[in-house]
Amino acid sequence: MNARSYALMATFAALAVVLNTIRIPTVYWPGMFYTICDIPVVVAFLIYGFKIGILVEVLHILGQEIFFPAGPGGIVVYPMGLIYHTLMFSGIYLAGKFINRRAASPGQFGEKKRAVYFTFFAAAFRGGLMPVIDSAVLYNILLPLVLGVAIPEAYIFALVPSFVLYNVTTTLYLVPVAYLLARRVSNYLGLKPQLPIQI
Repeated sequence: MNARSYALMATFAALAVVLNTIRIPTVYWPGMFYTICDIPVVVAFLIYGFKIGILVEVLHILGQEIFFPAGPGGIVVYPMGLIYHTLMFSGIYLAGKFINRRAASPGQFGEKKRAVYFTFFAAAFRGGLMPVIDSAVLYNILLPLVLGVAIPEAYIFALVPSFVLYNVTTTLYLVPVAYLLARRVSNYLGLKPQLPIQI
């Protein structure tokens, strides 16, 4: 990577931190918000691959902890971003592999079709696995450990549909927007994506 790539990486991370200011509360999961701060992280992943995508997310988490502290809960909630981003990245990566194997010609899968596949695979990975992690790890282990209060099992069980809905709906707007932006940025700056994903 050259100096321009490092500057872009820092820009993606800083933009992700700044976008934390835009939050729309969910009505079905108390204390959760729809945000757009993850879009720069996914854009970085689509252009530079897993390593840079995760590094941008780590910088984003540090910025959240510094500029948007959420008390003791934030210590464990913010780092969950590493998990759900890894799940989305894995889904997008596998979608790219799937498209490459199925494509008889380079133009067979257009921009819209690729965006649909990326979104579907990412939503399946995050929506299928993250609710299990939220209920089993976050609400049963980490939050009780940090807050010093056990969360009732009935409350956690009642939130499971919210976990699924949130993780799926977040992915449905996050991935297509990030994909579109990644295409525009990479074309404008003449960047070559580092993944087996044609963006």
